[in-house]
Amino acid sequence: MPTNPTDPQSRILTEEYEVLHEVARVLHSSKGLKNMLEDVLEVLTGFNELKVEKKAGIFLADPEKKVLNLYCMLGKFTDEFLEKEKVVPYGDCLCGRVAESGQLLMSESCFTDARHERKYEGMQAHGHYIVPLKTGEKFLGVMFLYTNTHPAWYQHSQEVLLSIGGLVANAIENSLIEEELKNYRNHLEVLVAERTADLKQVSTTLEKEVAERTHAERELTIIREQLRNLGNHLQNIREEEKTRIAREVHDELGQSLTALKMDLVCLKEELPSNQPEPQERIQSMSGLIDSTITSVQRISTELRPQILDIFGLCEAIAWQAKEYEKRTNLQFDLNCAHVPLDNKELTTDLFRIFQETLTNVVRHAEADRVKVRFRQQDNKFILEIEDNGKGMPPGKIEDSQSLGLIGIRERVLFLGGEVEFLGEAGKGTKVVVKVPLES
Repeated sequence: MPTNPTDPQSRILTEEYEVLHEVARVLHSSKGLKNMLEDVLEVLTGFNELKVEKKAGIFLADPEKKVLNLYCMLGKFTDEFLEKEKVVPYGDCLCGRVAESGQLLMSESCFTDARHERKYEGMQAHGHYIVPLKTGEKFLGVMFLYTNTHPAWYQHSQEVLLSIGGLVANAIENSLIEEELKNYRNHLEVLVAERTADLKQVSTTLEKEVAERTHAERELTIIREQLRNLGNHLQNIREEEKTRIAREVHDELGQSLTALKMDLVCLKEELPSNQPEPQERIQSMSGLIDSTITSVQRISTELRPQILDIFGLCEAIAWQAKEYEKRTNLQFDLNCAHVPLDNKELTTDLFRIFQETLTNVVRHAEADRVKVRFRQQDNKFILEIEDNGKGMPPGKIEDSQSLGLIGIRERVLFLGGEVEFLGEAGKGTKVVVKVPLES
């Protein structure tokens, strides 16, 4: 339905979408992470409804030391501030408290809010939005925005800031993944060059590399699960990032491992046949590489299932249901109509909505059966997912901590559709998604 540009609520909603779109566009640019985050701060300080000043910044978290490190800023700050705020321990002042709680914080005045423990010479009265940067349960940092004292917080300020915080956190995590993959590829290139050295050095180095690779694969698996459960509010940005990462892992890392195996085959052929111990070591290393290649293919598939691109939505839903049946006690009842669905972006959005709903079922519902229905009715596609779990209390969708439900709603609204969360305590939950054919 067209919005009325003169209606205040319509104007605010339009500005919210414009800000979210602009933040997503900035984070999808080819700039470095710091430049992207500085541009995001510039966008946010221009958001009229938030009524923030041209002063803001971002801390990145160091979870091992439990401190925040100042990463980038917008606006003018004193030398005393820059020196003292380089590192902020968890629990200290406003930003440290958000790091400890993981929840958004709003402060009306630095002089009357007892939580604002840090003071500086010449400090002017101001308020704050302090936004946690999280992907799922993983805490990555804090974004702080300056306001006038006692600002008039508007109705959707928390929801919009949490959505933007999720986008920023996703960009930070993607940057960390890219850096890790880049370092890992460089490390593999060094190892490939060293394979032409003597056999003993190759064996020692490769044993160490196998241990490091196992650890890296475990970390990548954790990151993959976090990415899958993130509930990104703008699916196009997320899917492009995941497709690119999957391609790099499959093509570049796979090629490096294949080249490594070929080098081992050459070394094996050059060794005298009367030296069984080196031959056996090379055979063992070759097996480990085969196993790693299989793991790389698995990681690539789970980041972006090829079945979704090749066979479509219904087959992808059936595949995902089987995977959940293997890993959990859930049993599925599927009825998926094979309707024409040529829109790749819409297919991906519906599949991710299905995945996010299943994640919520596993985490919160305590269910053992899930019913899934997909059909075309009139000019809409309808996806229904119903479980027999403990149900959802009324008003749960409005809870600022229900990021999964908020993420589903934002995806559907972005498609021009509607979503209902139906359920009551002890009677299960039903999610009904309706999107127009021409989304």
